[in-house]
Amino acid sequence: MKVEQAGKRSSLQERGLPHLRPIYVALMLGLAGFGAHAQESPAPASGADAAKELPAVQVRSAAEDPLGPGVGYVAKRSMTGTKTDSALLTNPQSVSVVTRQQMDDQGAQTVDQALRYSSGVYSQDGTDIRFDQLYGRGFPLDSYLDGLHLYQSPRFATPRIDPYFMERMEVLHGPASVLYGQGSPGGLVNYVSKLPMEQPYHEVMMQIGNHNNYQLGFDLSGPVDKNGTVLYRLTGVARTAETQVSEIKDQRLAIAPSVTIRPNRDTTFTLQGSFQRDPNGGMFNPVPAGATLFANPNGQLGPDKYFGDPDRDGMHRTQYWFGYQFDHAINDKVSISQNLRYLHIDQHYYQTSVTSALGADKRTVSMWGNVDNEHYSQFQVDTHAQAKVTTGSVQHTLLFGLDYQRSMLGDTEGNSVLGTVDLYNPNFSSLPTQRANTRLDYSLSTVGVYAQDEARWRNWVLTFGVREDWTGGNQQTRSLTTGSSTTYHSNDHAFTWRAGLAYEFDNGIAPYIGYSRSFQPVLGASYSGAAFSPTRGKQVEAGVRYQPKWFDGFFSLAAFSLTQDNVSVTDPQHLGYAIQTGQVRSRGVELEAHANVSENVKLIASYTFVNQEVTRNTASSILGKRPTIAPRNSASLWADYTFHRGPLRNFGMGSGVRYMSSSAGDAANTFTVPGRVLVDLGAHYDIQNWRLSLNVNNLFNREYISYCTTAAVCYWGATRTVLGTARYQW
Repeated sequence: MKVEQAGKRSSLQERGLPHLRPIYVALMLGLAGFGAHAQESPAPASGADAAKELPAVQVRSAAEDPLGPGVGYVAKRSMTGTKTDSALLTNPQSVSVVTRQQMDDQGAQTVDQALRYSSGVYSQDGTDIRFDQLYGRGFPLDSYLDGLHLYQSPRFATPRIDPYFMERMEVLHGPASVLYGQGSPGGLVNYVSKLPMEQPYHEVMMQIGNHNNYQLGFDLSGPVDKNGTVLYRLTGVARTAETQVSEIKDQRLAIAPSVTIRPNRDTTFTLQGSFQRDPNGGMFNPVPAGATLFANPNGQLGPDKYFGDPDRDGMHRTQYWFGYQFDHAINDKVSISQNLRYLHIDQHYYQTSVTSALGADKRTVSMWGNVDNEHYSQFQVDTHAQAKVTTGSVQHTLLFGLDYQRSMLGDTEGNSVLGTVDLYNPNFSSLPTQRANTRLDYSLSTVGVYAQDEARWRNWVLTFGVREDWTGGNQQTRSLTTGSSTTYHSNDHAFTWRAGLAYEFDNGIAPYIGYSRSFQPVLGASYSGAAFSPTRGKQVEAGVRYQPKWFDGFFSLAAFSLTQDNVSVTDPQHLGYAIQTGQVRSRGVELEAHANVSENVKLIASYTFVNQEVTRNTASSILGKRPTIAPRNSASLWADYTFHRGPLRNFGMGSGVRYMSSSAGDAANTFTVPGRVLVDLGAHYDIQNWRLSLNVNNLFNREYISYCTTAAVCYWGATRTVLGTARYQW
């Protein structure tokens, strides 16, 4: 229960990674090629050496808290996979955890950057920072905050959470509707907030990097009263930066206060809120393949060029949310929890962008104009009860829940082709200004009821869950010039379920197999006027996990087969309409390793193979082809080594390598986006209450296209970034 976990999360002075014999350390160093860092405390010193010890506030708790920061690079328990405090070892689906220390060691300033070393996850990894573009197992990943959905609007208003406000990130791979309702078959990423702690904790953080990147942050927490009945946390961040494209700015001012009230040992009530202002929230920057991937007599356009109108383009966003997390233990067997949040976004967006392949002159493209004035709101509440019961020799963890979700959007928008521009000698002043000409009003509500049983008999763990959802949506599009309007209504219900079986051997090995389903509502209608049905996802996953007894690590291997049905495809009988006869299948293998090898050494490794294919489509040119974006093969390795003794004491270095194979460039697979290998470096030094660090991503400044969706729309990946960080903790 979270009542007890609050104390665990605050115990900053506990740390305990077992030491290995030198032969094991040498073996792991040989495999990694270099060392990896662990930020745990060295053995207690005395005398003059005691004064050189790192301050206690620089270490984290070793307690198995599913909402805590993890220990080093390793987490073994999670709430995301089951909505209960459960072991990752026997979870029926793959869950990848990014710990707080991993984010800090790798200098992650965005969600995309934090997930670079996770298996099965692929991101845009470039200059488009308007929203987090994450893909899992070839499908989009949904975003959650503390177990509640961060919906993306039908347009561009999308909630964004700064990684500095997170204790950890967790990726649940594959369909997750049985617990969370509507969602993508690819899975979800859950951001776990920093919550108030019992022990005083204070941090001030300063960062500076290339591309005029400047950031300040603070994180303050502790008890308000001497009995610890009221705890607080106040986290804030301010950033102003450019990207590799100077016209694309990244500016943010955000603060997140929270207060935990514990009137007794059985009750915890945490009030949370956040206000975020992004004066410049980024823009996207597509470029034709003919000016980047292919030879062009006029030369190639580089990754530092902006292919829009810098004088008119821009996006600013104001986002705020407030809510609470409530937990109450009725007795030592039964507890109830409720999470509630209201979120609102005001976003104003204007952009011109490339919308066609190069013309016959290999210079000219059509430009698209887009304007949006969006006001977007979300309300969610999730209530569930948990009971621990025993029937004979079987131990059950039962979960029963009811949740309600509603999102609403009002958008005054307009878009059209504005004209043509010579990309090699652009003159945007000749293009007209795009005017808003359409009013879009959208709403979607969902009510879901779910139940789950985690049953353990000896070494066997059976997880079984069911859920029923009822959804209703409306979308009205009204022309501001003619007054004509089009309205779509949808009312659907969906039954989803999940079942998984695992066996936990005494040596820490746990094979498992699982089946899960998902659904996702689709607004719109066919030519006949029939409302679209939700898309459906189903997955079979089997694998094995290993949690060693002789050092602190967690290893996983998973194979999956995932299918999405009811995909909208072109109606061959009625031009401009769609029918839901499409199907996409994704099969693959994921491997992931997290290890605190010793006091000095930490490492992360992953490999992903995804064979995704369009298995049903009305267009023969697409049937049997790979969807765009996700590479077929990807692999990564990060290792970090810290000296705790000798002349280099408290100094550490980390390094990582990321490999992505080629991906399909368009739906018909007429061209491919080349693969690449990228190298990252990190270094850090602890002195008294300070931690000084330096991170260099894409060390060799590799210029590459991250992905394309058509020959007209490709995106440059991130070039070299350098970030220096100074943290003061007390």
